[in-house]
Amino acid sequence: MKVGIITFHASHNYGSMLQAYALQQTVLRLGHECEIINLRTSIQKRYYLPFLLQPGKRKKAKAIIHPILAIDDVRKYWKFEKFLKDKYILSPRTYSTAEALKEDCLDYDFFISGSDQIWNTICIDFMTSYFLDFVKTGKRIAYAPSMGGVPHISIDEKFFPFIRENIKKYDAISVREEATLARIKEIMGGSDDLDISIAADPTLLLDRKDWLDFIGEKAIIDDDYILLYTPWYANWMMKPVYERAIELARQHNLKVVCTLPDATNLYGRIKGFKYYTAVGPLEFLNLMRHARYVVSASFHAVVFSILFDKPFYAYDGMKDGRISNLLKIAGLEKYAEETECLLPEFDGEEARKRLAPYINRSVLFLKNALK
Repeated sequence: MKVGIITFHASHNYGSMLQAYALQQTVLRLGHECEIINLRTSIQKRYYLPFLLQPGKRKKAKAIIHPILAIDDVRKYWKFEKFLKDKYILSPRTYSTAEALKEDCLDYDFFISGSDQIWNTICIDFMTSYFLDFVKTGKRIAYAPSMGGVPHISIDEKFFPFIRENIKKYDAISVREEATLARIKEIMGGSDDLDISIAADPTLLLDRKDWLDFIGEKAIIDDDYILLYTPWYANWMMKPVYERAIELARQHNLKVVCTLPDATNLYGRIKGFKYYTAVGPLEFLNLMRHARYVVSASFHAVVFSILFDKPFYAYDGMKDGRISNLLKIAGLEKYAEETECLLPEFDGEEARKRLAPYINRSVLFLKNALK
């Protein structure tokens, strides 16, 4: 059977691109042909352009003042684009608008929307196409889409009628976390007519060996280090994460290596931290694999910490529905606690054993949905 996946595959975000890769690989291993529908809008393309190439005098001035950061920003951009080109099997045609998708007659037996926050209406990448409203023929599957992980998910109420209409057209539905399930039930008026499962993020569907083979052996950094990564931009939000990393570095006499979502961000940088800014998805995995400890506020940093046996601290993890859902299943709630900075002893193998039934159910959901 031929499968088309629609997701945030070109978002220039580590987790987004790695989950897209993992889902496609899983579908291929289940014995199907599989393409990622190459939806890339002009808004999305412009948003992820290096600032050196973006219009505006302030952007050009920033490039002149900080030429090294400007170069790193471009290098990072092309690493994401290379990953997109080399690691995915893409549809022959690129679609830049929802209308173009609707006008075409895509020849797939199954359409999968997911994973990632494709149903979060406040995301810059969001389009109604992620609810498969363009599909004419073929079965519709939702695999672990998310509306976001915060306690109260903000979904614009103007989309409620659209969501109610289109979600009923799915042949099989799973979502990534309890918060999304609760929000859908609310939008649907509390109806229990829909059979919705909770499914694992696709990055968990590939095992530890799969990811280690994918990365390779050679480390970017030879010394021991603490990896600090947060998807946040605002300094006031990052401060508690920085403080945790600083204290952990002091206790263990390690340096802190930091990678930022914005390669050009100078605001709030900490003296003594080693910043790696020209980091694409493969380099991010390499830094995760070879770190001694990980300090983060990122869902996918937690996932790869578990897969790579890395003691980690998930800042505010129990307040984030995505992270807390994963930590509870894995029995790792203490890795989001503020009680002490010295990270408790970590048993990644035990955590993966706890996650195994959850992952197996997720693969079974996908296997059955693709029949």
